[in-house]
Amino acid sequence: MKATVKEGIKGFSGKLDGAIYYYHPRLRRTLMRRAPQMPIQPQNHDYRDISRQIKALNPSEAYRNDFRMYLNALMDRDDNVRLPSWYSLYIKMLWAMQAKYPELVNLKTITREQIFAQNLPCRSVKAAVEAGLLSDIPGYQYMDRGI
Repeated sequence: MKATVKEGIKGFSGKLDGAIYYYHPRLRRTLMRRAPQMPIQPQNHDYRDISRQIKALNPSEAYRNDFRMYLNALMDRDDNVRLPSWYSLYIKMLWAMQAKYPELVNLKTITREQIFAQNLPCRSVKAAVEAGLLSDIPGYQYMDRGI
């Protein structure tokens, strides 16, 4: 089904009545599709809890800027990197840390205090690169501002 929209609001997008509306720039039209009906499964709640706990870490602005600089340098070095933001890289690093240290890290219960008490490698970009959670790029040694 194709939604019809007046010319003045070309970029209309959002959810309404179980449908998702979005502007397709190549077709130059606003399209509509049915919202998917996903069944609630136990792992959905696990991912929700993990996402909330990661958000509660609330990294400092300096830490975020280090991730932004790291991502820009990584994208300059490798054209195949398809991470949209620093936060995507941050999440990817945290999941890699849990996979590497399963006995120390549980993302459902991780806290800032735990990160500093156990000296976990996610405390800075430099520590994450040295632990092998992030790939090595020139200048990573200067990205040492804490979470």
